[in-house]
Amino acid sequence: MGLFEKIFRKTKNKISFSADLLTDNEKQLCKNANLSEEDGMLLKKLTQRPIEVLKFEQEYSEIEKPNAICSLTSEENAEKIVLDNLEHFKKQGKYIFIFGIAQNGYIVGLTGATSDPYKLMELAETNGINYDIETNNIIERYKKWDNEFGIIPIGIGPDFCECKIKNRNIDFKKLAQEVYEFCPDVVDQGTETVDALEEEMKRTGTIYLWWD
Repeated sequence: MGLFEKIFRKTKNKISFSADLLTDNEKQLCKNANLSEEDGMLLKKLTQRPIEVLKFEQEYSEIEKPNAICSLTSEENAEKIVLDNLEHFKKQGKYIFIFGIAQNGYIVGLTGATSDPYKLMELAETNGINYDIETNNIIERYKKWDNEFGIIPIGIGPDFCECKIKNRNIDFKKLAQEVYEFCPDVVDQGTETVDALEEEMKRTGTIYLWWD
């Protein structure tokens, strides 16, 4: 059973559900994650699904990590939820993000530990270790792109990250080649060609990195 299936194994069999209130367990999960009940309620209303605990893995780091909360929704809704609410939470020192894909949807996470996406990458241990790419390498690349054309990190998980491009008046052909060199799986197991990756980034305004 994978990480995301473990997170939602209990949710699958729930019979009754109300998005208008938090259960006692959900209230405690918010408290444990340094989030208010209002934060949890907002996430629950946005996803129309229960709140679950999100625990960051300790695979490569020994630092103590805070808990977060998460909820399941559709792929389309996950991106909309993050983009529509990111600034709201950042102003409060928090961060909302896509944490990964479960069997029946996308996981939207919410942390009260930081509003810095790069700190969040460290908590998630985002890496491409099979290509000798560590978290700090990804952070450096993100900062480079942010300086060049501006990015909004919306997806942060153990083996993937996703960001929206702010300034789309850029050389996408050059960017596609750079992305391929840094993250070959995006092409080799995804778009199949660098040209197709270029067109996809033009269409979506998104850089999606993942390492199998």
